[in-house]
Amino acid sequence: MKKRPTSYARELTLHKKRTQRPTPKKKRTIKFRSHTDRPSNGKKRSHPKKKSISKKKCRKHKWLIKEFFVALILGSIIAMGLIVFFVDLIAVRGYSMVPTLREGDKVLIQKNSMLRRFDLAAYTVGEGDPQIRRIIGLPGETIRYTQDTLFVNEQPVDEKFLVDEINESQKNGRDYTEDFEQQPVVIPEGFYFVLGDNRPYATDSRHYGLIAKNRILGKVTTQLFPFNEIKAF
Repeated sequence: MKKRPTSYARELTLHKKRTQRPTPKKKRTIKFRSHTDRPSNGKKRSHPKKKSISKKKCRKHKWLIKEFFVALILGSIIAMGLIVFFVDLIAVRGYSMVPTLREGDKVLIQKNSMLRRFDLAAYTVGEGDPQIRRIIGLPGETIRYTQDTLFVNEQPVDEKFLVDEINESQKNGRDYTEDFEQQPVVIPEGFYFVLGDNRPYATDSRHYGLIAKNRILGKVTTQLFPFNEIKAF
């Protein structure tokens, strides 16, 4: 048989139960793992898919840069080829083409282009600088001027680009283009007759004769400078 505890022992047991603090229950924490969970060393773990995507992007950027530089080089080569074989930029010298062109204007010429009447052509005379004049007579034609009228193969041809200048000159009692003193000019094959638009002061075929085809650099297509006077011909 078990011994009953004494009254003093019971009181001591009850006192301990009253004064003893209950042990707190541990809180349960739930951890959620992300795609980039940190390992024990503190560094982020990179997902293998992200690594492969970043590598692909890097390779793509490098390829695009290479393509850009290749296109730039090819474009420069093509531009140089166009300049050498098809077009050129020259400066206007003198006042023979006033008012159409003035001293210092920059014009673009198209090489190996078919020339027609009243086109502006760039050519050289001897070893001099390039000159620009207007094509008046074509190979195989006969031309003459009488009282400011151009006759081609004995048919009158209007020079509409000089109407204002001709009218102003005739008001002052003189022709803008002097009559040819000699016989009508017969132009052989492979040559052109050129005149400046500033007829009273221009130096042209009236002074140094016809222009051979192989001396012609090209046809003037555009005035590029000054920028506020850009125009096409």
